[in-house]
Amino acid sequence: MVDLAPKGLEGVYVDTTEIATTDKTGNLVYRGYRVIDLADKTSFEDIAYLVVYGSIPDADKSRAFSSFLRENAQISEESGKIAGIMKGRPVIDVLRTVVSSLKPEGVNTDALLSIAAKFPEIIHSAANSSPAGSKLPEAYPDRFYYLLTGKEDRNKARLLEKILIMYMEHEFNASTFALRVTASTMADPVCAFTTALATLKGPLHGGANSAVLKFLLGIKNRDEVKRYVDSALEKKEKIMGFGHRVYKDKDPRAQYIKKILLENFRDNPAVQNAVYMEEYIWNKKALAANVDFYGALYMHLLGIDEKFYLPIFAAARAFGWVAHYSEQMSNNKLIRPLAHYVGKMDLTLR
Repeated sequence: MVDLAPKGLEGVYVDTTEIATTDKTGNLVYRGYRVIDLADKTSFEDIAYLVVYGSIPDADKSRAFSSFLRENAQISEESGKIAGIMKGRPVIDVLRTVVSSLKPEGVNTDALLSIAAKFPEIIHSAANSSPAGSKLPEAYPDRFYYLLTGKEDRNKARLLEKILIMYMEHEFNASTFALRVTASTMADPVCAFTTALATLKGPLHGGANSAVLKFLLGIKNRDEVKRYVDSALEKKEKIMGFGHRVYKDKDPRAQYIKKILLENFRDNPAVQNAVYMEEYIWNKKALAANVDFYGALYMHLLGIDEKFYLPIFAAARAFGWVAHYSEQMSNNKLIRPLAHYVGKMDLTLR
């Protein structure tokens, strides 16, 4: 009998990485720094630089990196036309299709970053008839917030920045591992990013946040929370926004976003019900809320439309994908596991 790896490769280490991990106390770590410390003390652009290049940039490198993202943000007329043809389709589908149509410009870091830099404007084009324009805010979070809402709001852009940082990287998650499998075949970055975007859409990965928001906005009080949870647990149904392959205790990203929610929207009924629901499920089942649970409500309260939630996740995670594509190619070997065949054998035709 062949010894099989656990289903879903749960608990299996398949390679090494220097990009991100979860430490012994449950904190998400980017390149040695706890992400919650990074989110409190530095900018999205500097953390993206850290994830991609391995160090916190000095002032000159920070300015150069931010300038590079701005200069490579604009999409081509061809990309805009593709987005226009797909108008009305889910934004994540438009994003994936436009990215798949980009012309590979090499496999160096600049080529990879030029793809990631375009995500906000592709997302904008997927839902708007007019182009983004040239006079946009300079900082990445401010520019992204404007492209999502049509408004300039420094405070809300800073809050958006926090969740973008939480979303940026999470070691060998499903979309990142899919990207690395594609990269291992020596496929170009456009192919690898397209693979990652297709994987991200699944409801067991990035696609759960919309369902979570619909539920939280529909709940009126704590009694309704209890009835729903009790019924779901009794029927052994999955409760969206709870449970995580890595975090068996608490998801530090979810706890950080909850902290920001309570600092800014404590009196909001949906926030109060969400906090109660998290506590109730933890006490009943020791099941932790993941970042999707609070993330959807967080973005709703920033005035961002639900259709953008998964694409926002993708835009942030794209910088992690840049790092992982580069890391895979630095010491590449084709990722090709074996399957143990258990089907019929020795059949003959009559």
